[in-house]
Amino acid sequence: MYLSIFNHPQCPTILSHTHARRTYDRALRTLPPSLHGRIWVRYLLWAETKGGATLVAVYRRYLALDPSITEHYSSLLLAPEEFELRRPLEAAKLYLALARKAARGEYTSPEGKSPYQLLGDWLDIVEKHAEEVGLDIEETEASNAALQDTVDLPNGNPFPNGPASPPYDEDEDPSSSRKLNIEHIVRKDGLNVYKDQAGRLWTGLATYWIKRAEFDRAKATFEAGMVDVLTIRDFTQIFDAYAEFGESIISAYMETLANPDEEDDEEETAETELELDAKMKEFEELMDRRPFLVNDVLLRRNPNDVQEWEKRVAMWGDDDEKVRLVLSHSDSRLD
Repeated sequence: MYLSIFNHPQCPTILSHTHARRTYDRALRTLPPSLHGRIWVRYLLWAETKGGATLVAVYRRYLALDPSITEHYSSLLLAPEEFELRRPLEAAKLYLALARKAARGEYTSPEGKSPYQLLGDWLDIVEKHAEEVGLDIEETEASNAALQDTVDLPNGNPFPNGPASPPYDEDEDPSSSRKLNIEHIVRKDGLNVYKDQAGRLWTGLATYWIKRAEFDRAKATFEAGMVDVLTIRDFTQIFDAYAEFGESIISAYMETLANPDEEDDEEETAETELELDAKMKEFEELMDRRPFLVNDVLLRRNPNDVQEWEKRVAMWGDDDEKVRLVLSHSDSRLD
């Protein structure tokens, strides 16, 4: 009854802030654990009204006892109205930890989300908050080089006959300020596990690089995805996103030419026009490559599909050199 006073709209500030927090803490220290549930419910609601560092400190304490409300807490960290509270890196690490625990059977989402859906929520955060969550190119490449010496064991447990829980992972520690190697996580926890959802994972990774304005890396990611997937659905998802990316780049150049800055001289305008021509040529080549890329997907799925090999020969038409290469390759496959 006394704690309910702190949520009253006319409660004076001298009582509703520090005194209230200390009273909640004193109640938890005094009461037996069987009664803590009644205190925590009010404590969490009070913390949400205060927001900021108070909310984070209270929720972190409670999550150590009951991780079932982690998804709710993560949504609070990303609430658009709480700019002072927003902590996308912490939310991303919480969702990554939940996705990995769910994949190991150690966590069940109160909202009924599957491990892949939790990983998808993590990827959504990565796309929206790329700068705050992930490493840049140089840091990513350095991290990838360091990870080449490590061995990923099944279920993330390096002690299959020992401890049941995996060792400490800084990528899952919400209190750590170290950013994430998005490429490594997408490959390890996504592409290596959810092979039937490769299209969404590849486009998410490319979108991450686009949001960081690393367009060459994004292009390389799209290209790698198109030569990796095994279904037309995944290929179409990647190709459509790739084409939309190309169109947006061309539109940006065209807008720059249509509305030049007063400081731009003729030489800069000429360079922009050349870059626009190069991007348009790349886009046209991508459109021309689509039938070949689709054919590649079908042949990767079934290298012995004679009809697809015949289509590949027909697509090359009068290019005898390409046709000979296709025939020699198909003969070796069919043999």
